[in-house]
Amino acid sequence: MVGIDPSARIGAGAFVGPDVSVGPDAVIGENAVIVGHARLGARVRVGPGTVIGAAGFGYEFVDGKYHHLPHTGGVIVEDDVEIGANCTVCRAKHGRETRIGQGTKIDSQVHIAHNVRIGKHCVIAAQTGIAGSVIIGDYVMIGGQVGVKDHVRIGDNAVILARAAVFRSVPPGACYSGIPARHHDQTKRFWAGLWRRFGKEESDAGAVKR
Repeated sequence: MVGIDPSARIGAGAFVGPDVSVGPDAVIGENAVIVGHARLGARVRVGPGTVIGAAGFGYEFVDGKYHHLPHTGGVIVEDDVEIGANCTVCRAKHGRETRIGQGTKIDSQVHIAHNVRIGKHCVIAAQTGIAGSVIIGDYVMIGGQVGVKDHVRIGDNAVILARAAVFRSVPPGACYSGIPARHHDQTKRFWAGLWRRFGKEESDAGAVKR
Protein backbone atom coordinates (compact mmCIF):
# COMPACT_ATOMS: atom_id res chain seq x y z
CA MET A 1 0.00 0.00 0.00
CA VAL A 2 1.35 3.40 -0.97
CA GLY A 3 0.47 6.48 1.06
CA ILE A 4 0.85 8.19 4.43
CA ASP A 5 -1.15 6.94 7.40
CA PRO A 6 -3.32 9.72 8.87
CA SER A 7 -1.65 9.33 12.27
CA ALA A 8 1.87 9.90 10.89
CA ARG A 9 3.55 13.25 11.48
CA ILE A 10 5.57 14.93 8.74
CA GLY A 11 7.97 17.73 9.74
CA ALA A 12 8.33 21.07 8.01
CA GLY A 13 10.20 20.92 4.72
CA ALA A 14 10.17 17.11 4.53
CA PHE A 15 9.50 15.42 1.18
CA VAL A 16 7.68 12.09 0.85
CA GLY A 17 7.65 10.68 -2.69
CA PRO A 18 4.59 9.31 -4.48
CA ASP A 19 5.91 5.72 -4.36
CA VAL A 20 6.36 5.67 -0.57
CA SER A 21 4.27 4.29 2.30
CA VAL A 22 4.50 5.63 5.86
CA GLY A 23 2.91 3.59 8.64
CA PRO A 24 0.83 4.51 11.71
CA ASP A 25 2.32 6.92 14.24
CA ALA A 26 5.52 7.34 12.24
CA VAL A 27 7.43 10.61 12.60
CA ILE A 28 9.37 12.12 9.69
CA GLY A 29 11.71 14.90 10.81
CA GLU A 30 12.20 18.31 9.29
CA ASN A 31 13.79 18.37 5.80
CA ALA A 32 13.95 14.58 5.58
CA VAL A 33 13.53 12.99 2.13
CA ILE A 34 11.75 9.65 1.66
CA VAL A 35 11.81 8.31 -1.91
CA GLY A 36 12.78 5.20 -3.90
CA HIS A 37 9.93 2.76 -3.20
CA ALA A 38 10.49 3.10 0.56
CA ARG A 39 8.14 1.32 2.95
CA LEU A 40 8.17 2.62 6.53
CA GLY A 41 6.39 0.64 9.23
CA ALA A 42 4.51 1.66 12.35
CA ARG A 43 6.12 4.05 14.84
CA VAL A 44 9.21 4.59 12.69
CA ARG A 45 11.11 7.77 13.54
CA VAL A 46 13.27 9.49 10.94
CA GLY A 47 15.52 12.35 12.05
CA PRO A 48 15.86 15.76 10.39
CA GLY A 49 17.80 15.82 7.14
CA THR A 50 17.87 12.05 6.68
CA VAL A 51 17.48 10.62 3.17
CA ILE A 52 15.85 7.22 2.66
CA GLY A 53 15.71 5.71 -0.81
CA ALA A 54 18.54 7.57 -2.54
CA ALA A 55 20.22 5.74 -5.43
CA GLY A 56 23.21 3.71 -4.26
CA PHE A 57 26.87 4.15 -5.18
CA GLY A 58 27.20 1.62 -8.01
CA TYR A 59 29.15 2.18 -11.23
CA GLU A 60 30.51 0.24 -14.19
CA PHE A 61 33.70 1.33 -15.97
CA VAL A 62 33.09 1.24 -19.73
CA ASP A 63 34.93 2.99 -22.58
CA GLY A 64 37.18 4.95 -20.25
CA LYS A 65 34.53 6.36 -17.92
CA TYR A 66 32.19 5.35 -15.12
CA HIS A 67 28.50 4.78 -15.79
CA HIS A 68 25.99 4.76 -12.96
CA LEU A 69 24.12 1.48 -12.58
CA PRO A 70 20.34 1.70 -12.21
CA HIS A 71 18.96 1.18 -8.72
CA THR A 72 15.41 -0.06 -9.10
CA GLY A 73 14.89 -1.79 -5.77
CA GLY A 74 13.39 -0.38 -2.61
CA VAL A 75 13.89 0.18 1.10
CA ILE A 76 11.94 -1.51 3.88
CA VAL A 77 12.09 -0.01 7.37
CA GLU A 78 10.25 -2.26 9.80
CA ASP A 79 8.18 -1.26 12.85
CA ASP A 80 9.73 0.73 15.72
CA VAL A 81 12.96 1.58 13.90
CA GLU A 82 14.57 4.90 14.80
CA ILE A 83 17.00 6.62 12.42
CA GLY A 84 18.86 9.74 13.54
CA ALA A 85 19.58 13.02 11.80
CA ASN A 86 21.48 13.34 8.49
CA CYS A 87 21.65 9.62 7.72
CA THR A 88 21.46 8.01 4.28
CA VAL A 89 19.77 4.70 3.51
CA CYS A 90 20.22 3.76 -0.16
CA ARG A 91 17.68 1.87 -2.22
CA ALA A 92 18.63 -1.53 -3.58
CA LYS A 93 19.81 -2.56 -7.03
CA HIS A 94 18.11 -4.92 -9.48
CA GLY A 95 14.73 -5.19 -7.83
CA ARG A 96 16.07 -6.27 -4.43
CA GLU A 97 15.63 -4.41 -1.13
CA THR A 98 17.60 -2.65 1.56
CA ARG A 99 16.02 -3.68 4.87
CA ILE A 100 16.26 -2.42 8.47
CA GLY A 101 14.77 -4.85 10.98
CA GLN A 102 12.20 -4.23 13.67
CA GLY A 103 13.27 -2.15 16.66
CA THR A 104 16.72 -1.25 15.35
CA LYS A 105 18.10 2.12 16.52
CA ILE A 106 20.48 4.09 14.31
CA ASP A 107 22.38 7.17 15.46
CA SER A 108 22.96 10.32 13.39
CA GLN A 109 25.28 10.53 10.37
CA VAL A 110 25.20 6.84 9.49
CA HIS A 111 25.44 5.62 5.89
CA ILE A 112 23.71 2.38 4.85
CA ALA A 113 24.44 1.35 1.26
CA HIS A 114 22.33 -0.54 -1.27
CA ASN A 115 21.17 -4.10 -0.59
CA VAL A 116 22.22 -4.01 3.08
CA ARG A 117 20.11 -6.12 5.43
CA ILE A 118 20.12 -5.23 9.12
CA GLY A 119 18.38 -7.51 11.62
CA LYS A 120 16.10 -6.83 14.55
CA HIS A 121 16.94 -4.73 17.61
CA CYS A 122 20.43 -3.67 16.53
CA VAL A 123 22.09 -0.45 17.69
CA ILE A 124 24.45 1.48 15.39
CA ALA A 125 26.34 4.53 16.62
CA ALA A 126 27.18 7.73 14.74
CA GLN A 127 29.44 8.06 11.69
CA THR A 128 29.31 4.36 10.87
CA GLY A 129 29.50 3.43 7.18
CA ILE A 130 28.08 0.11 5.94
CA ALA A 131 28.98 -0.83 2.37
CA GLY A 132 26.77 -2.61 -0.14
CA SER A 133 25.24 -6.06 0.39
CA VAL A 134 26.35 -6.38 4.02
CA ILE A 135 24.17 -8.69 6.13
CA ILE A 136 23.88 -7.90 9.84
CA GLY A 137 22.11 -10.28 12.20
CA ASP A 138 19.81 -9.58 15.15
CA TYR A 139 20.84 -7.80 18.37
CA VAL A 140 24.15 -6.56 16.93
CA MET A 141 25.88 -3.56 18.54
CA ILE A 142 28.12 -1.34 16.38
CA GLY A 143 30.14 1.51 17.88
CA GLY A 144 30.86 4.91 16.40
CA GLN A 145 32.97 5.48 13.27
CA VAL A 146 32.96 1.81 12.29
CA GLY A 147 33.53 0.92 8.64
CA VAL A 148 32.14 -2.33 7.20
CA LYS A 149 33.37 -3.67 3.86
CA ASP A 150 30.89 -4.81 1.21
CA HIS A 151 29.44 -8.35 1.29
CA VAL A 152 30.54 -8.93 4.89
CA ARG A 153 28.27 -10.87 7.26
CA ILE A 154 28.00 -9.98 10.96
CA GLY A 155 26.38 -12.68 13.09
CA ASP A 156 23.65 -12.35 15.73
CA ASN A 157 24.62 -10.71 19.05
CA ALA A 158 28.03 -9.61 17.75
CA VAL A 159 29.66 -6.43 19.08
CA ILE A 160 31.84 -4.18 16.90
CA LEU A 161 33.78 -1.67 18.97
CA ALA A 162 34.26 1.96 17.93
CA ARG A 163 36.49 2.83 14.95
CA ALA A 164 36.91 -0.80 13.87
CA ALA A 165 37.40 -1.59 10.17
CA VAL A 166 35.51 -4.79 9.39
CA PHE A 167 37.04 -6.48 6.32
CA ARG A 168 35.80 -10.03 6.91
CA SER A 169 32.75 -11.72 8.36
CA VAL A 170 32.17 -11.75 12.12
CA PRO A 171 30.81 -14.88 13.83
CA PRO A 172 27.74 -14.72 16.09
CA GLY A 173 28.37 -13.44 19.61
CA ALA A 174 31.93 -12.27 18.90
CA CYS A 175 33.40 -8.93 19.99
CA TYR A 176 35.64 -7.39 17.30
CA SER A 177 37.85 -4.30 17.39
CA GLY A 178 40.79 -2.66 15.65
CA ILE A 179 42.06 -2.08 12.10
CA PRO A 180 41.66 -4.56 10.55
CA ALA A 181 38.97 -5.79 12.93
CA ARG A 182 39.77 -9.02 14.75
CA HIS A 183 38.55 -10.66 17.94
CA HIS A 184 38.95 -8.13 20.74
CA ASP A 185 41.20 -10.48 22.75
CA GLN A 186 43.58 -10.62 19.76
CA THR A 187 43.52 -6.84 19.45
CA LYS A 188 44.40 -6.43 23.13
CA ARG A 189 47.30 -8.90 22.82
CA PHE A 190 48.54 -7.09 19.71
CA TRP A 191 48.64 -3.70 21.43
CA ALA A 192 50.13 -5.17 24.59
CA GLY A 193 52.95 -6.65 22.48
CA LEU A 194 53.59 -3.30 20.78
CA TRP A 195 53.71 -1.56 24.13
CA ARG A 196 56.15 -4.09 25.55
CA ARG A 197 58.41 -3.61 22.55
CA PHE A 198 58.18 0.11 21.84
CA GLY A 199 56.70 1.65 24.98
CA LYS A 200 59.71 0.64 27.07
CA GLU A 201 62.06 2.15 24.47
CA GLU A 202 60.20 5.46 24.65
CA SER A 203 60.30 5.41 28.44
CA ASP A 204 64.05 4.66 28.45
CA ALA A 205 64.68 7.45 25.94
CA GLY A 206 62.78 9.91 28.14
CA ALA A 207 64.78 8.87 31.19
CA VAL A 208 68.08 9.49 29.33
CA LYS A 209 66.99 12.98 28.29
CA ARG A 210 66.12 13.88 31.86
